[in-house]
Amino acid sequence: MEFNEIVAPTLKELFVSEITKKIISGDLVVGEKLPPQRIMEAKMKVSKTIINSGLKELEKTGFITIEPRVGAFVADYTRNGNIDTLLAIINFHGGLLDRKTFDSLMAYRLYNDSECAYLAAKNRTDEDVVILRDLHKQMQNASNPKMLAELKLEFQKAIYYATQNNIYSLVCNSFSKLNLLFSEIVFNNIDSSANNIFMQELIDAIENKQSERAGALMSKLMKTRINQLKTYYFK
Repeated sequence: MEFNEIVAPTLKELFVSEITKKIISGDLVVGEKLPPQRIMEAKMKVSKTIINSGLKELEKTGFITIEPRVGAFVADYTRNGNIDTLLAIINFHGGLLDRKTFDSLMAYRLYNDSECAYLAAKNRTDEDVVILRDLHKQMQNASNPKMLAELKLEFQKAIYYATQNNIYSLVCNSFSKLNLLFSEIVFNNIDSSANNIFMQELIDAIENKQSERAGALMSKLMKTRINQLKTYYFK
């Protein structure tokens, strides 16, 4: 039996979490001004340093805006947020996405993964193929769901990188935590034996520069995975 390390959250993390919860739950609404720091110090029993650091992090994740010498205001995080905002929302929901966000993200993944498989077959180098085959071999020898999920993420990154489009690679890296979460759900709940056949066919298509086939294979897999995820994610 394995035991994971227990790590206590810092006061800053607790402060950020508390403000984030109030914003996502609607207790604090867009445009509302946060209380002055001295009030938060007294009410929340944390130092000015922690509050300042926490507010900067909240601004970075798109939950607030800070106007010097005026104060901090709740921001429209759906308009101004980023990947860190999305991850914070997932954590707020206990590691889950609401249905609308899930459907939006899956539509994004379906299009982009299929397009990147197409471009990878068109632009790949010999080295890209070697990397994909090595990752596939490692996945065949892995049995731990967590390890499989990590290797699947590296396989996805390798396909995005093979497109020779730097933006696709950067976007893929930005979604790493979220994609890893979904892969863990898949490998913890779904028999992945058929995955090896698919990956072999996909690598063959990419190596042979069969762009249309590579894109179609990825699209077929993504549609299957999305339906499987819906079953386990919203049960």
